[in-house]
Amino acid sequence: MPRKKNDEEEEEEEEPRREKKAKKEKYVDAEKLLDEYLEEVEVGLGISHLNLDKELLKEILKEPFISAVGQVKSKPKARTIINRLNASRDEMMEYLAVRIVREVEIGKLTDDQLEFLVVNIKKPIVDLAPQLYAEAKKRGRKDLIDILQYNWNLFGLRSPVKCPRCGFEAVMPDYSCRVCGYSLSTREIKEAVNLMSQLEEMYSYDPEGLKEIITSGYLIYLSTGPVPPSRFKPSNSEIFYEITLTSQEKAQLNRLYNIHHQV
Repeated sequence: MPRKKNDEEEEEEEEPRREKKAKKEKYVDAEKLLDEYLEEVEVGLGISHLNLDKELLKEILKEPFISAVGQVKSKPKARTIINRLNASRDEMMEYLAVRIVREVEIGKLTDDQLEFLVVNIKKPIVDLAPQLYAEAKKRGRKDLIDILQYNWNLFGLRSPVKCPRCGFEAVMPDYSCRVCGYSLSTREIKEAVNLMSQLEEMYSYDPEGLKEIITSGYLIYLSTGPVPPSRFKPSNSEIFYEITLTSQEKAQLNRLYNIHHQV
């Protein structure tokens, strides 16, 4: 007579039957999709004129493309992805420009590629302006230098003094130009801001400040004008110059102060 299975054995036997293998969800492979849509995306972004090497193009597009595709189970249309990439077009173009300059030597860029970089690099301009300016100057592209100057004024370290050599407002506190590397003399700094005229006018609105400058023999120059040393409060974002007066300049200002002070 066959042995009767107890309840415990029946449960053990039924357990495997109940277990069903969980279906593994399949998502679209965004990297493979990039291979398929590469040319459409290139045209859709308006960068086909750059004639980038296809492998380089894939490499620089990979991260934003994958992000634009997202984690989806059904294949999105190329136009959908392109629209997502173009939704923040300025940021997208800047991203591409920065990636290009990382991958390709500036001297090996085509004219179209160089122009693309100059037009689209904004926030990283502080670091890249010297190289881009040098290359644009080498190729005689004054139009690109003008664009670079415009972007520098918007996104760069704009200074109170314009460099006499390159024309960028990029003269740093050590009197050197951040863009072309030219070092200005103290005399050039004074001439650039018309310092003596500003100091002579200072008596009309701040005679005590002028007196301090004469006595100390130096001043701090900001975008707002000359400041007596004791009133200067440094700011990380503001470019300033420490300017020393010659004995002749001090004597000239002292005479002016005394004349007004006696009246």
